[in-house]
Amino acid sequence: MSRLSCAPLRRRCLSLALLAALSACAGLPPGKPTASILDTHVPAGYNGVVLVRASRADAPVVKTWGQAQFETPAAFAADTPFMVGSVSKWITAVTVLRLAEQGKLDLDQPITTWLPELPAASRAVTLRHLLSNTSGIERGLTLALKRDPGLERLMIPAREAALRFGSGPLLFAPGTRFDYSSTNWVIVAGIVERVTGEPFTRAVVRLVLEPAGVRQTGFASLDPAGTPRLALAYGSERTARKMPAAPPMAAAAGTVYSSAQDLVKIADLVYSERLLSAASRRELMSVQHAPEEYALGGRVKQVGNATLAWESGVMGGYKSLLAYAPEDGRAVVLLNNTDMAQSEQARIALALLDALAQ
Repeated sequence: MSRLSCAPLRRRCLSLALLAALSACAGLPPGKPTASILDTHVPAGYNGVVLVRASRADAPVVKTWGQAQFETPAAFAADTPFMVGSVSKWITAVTVLRLAEQGKLDLDQPITTWLPELPAASRAVTLRHLLSNTSGIERGLTLALKRDPGLERLMIPAREAALRFGSGPLLFAPGTRFDYSSTNWVIVAGIVERVTGEPFTRAVVRLVLEPAGVRQTGFASLDPAGTPRLALAYGSERTARKMPAAPPMAAAAGTVYSSAQDLVKIADLVYSERLLSAASRRELMSVQHAPEEYALGGRVKQVGNATLAWESGVMGGYKSLLAYAPEDGRAVVLLNNTDMAQSEQARIALALLDALAQ
């Protein structure tokens, strides 16, 4: 799951840097991506996969550096899958919007509409609050894992986990503060299971992944060896790192694996007219908590007249970033498995976006 736990000041500073760098390229016509753009802007020592695309009409350019596994060694392929951490939340939000369009969910109804077993205080919490990390519900899953790390292997349905770990008190009035809590997403998954009658992961596959036609995207098992071809995670010193706790009940928060090409395929479908209505796409790109630039399941960067879906994720040594412009399909994807700093990953993405605009 994503470790966006740095101080708010650092996040604000990074956001200002992103805005300043992107403002130079906002509104400029995109250029044709070539491998030379990648060679120029991806620094020496990068280990992973990078994709760039100038527009929806252009073919993506993908390049790899380094090793997916150092012990063998095993080089990357263009379609090597990585754990993508909190990019999972964006995919979860798309799933919820699909169910809302089917009349099964409503973003502004209390979550007790679907999980009436939750405490009375939870009547003040809406599905929108969960999807924007502003619910105020205590971090029940995190607290439980600290008391008993063995819970990471607990195999229970998400709807059961939602009631078990999401019944804590409200720590603040819903909608008034931002708290990046995996418990929000356990409850979301529980609601999805309640209204669909199927496991959360199956609902996501049926409603989003299968329509996107992706082949290297799914939900990882607790054992990395159980996911074929998955890049392994390392520290910056190239030593192997154990995948952090990612219990199956937290699938909505951060257990998706994907490839660079698949992430663009999903974004192409999500921001076209083929999957979601115009109203749902507006919801997905509407910031709910301005200080964090957080919308539903991910961040949105507004630069002049340009709007970017900015989906980032962290899971141990895995670092991922999808920057996507819905209006023209301009895209940059960075997947790294050696614990790259998120600020450095963002800097590279901005340089590539600027190069695409030349």
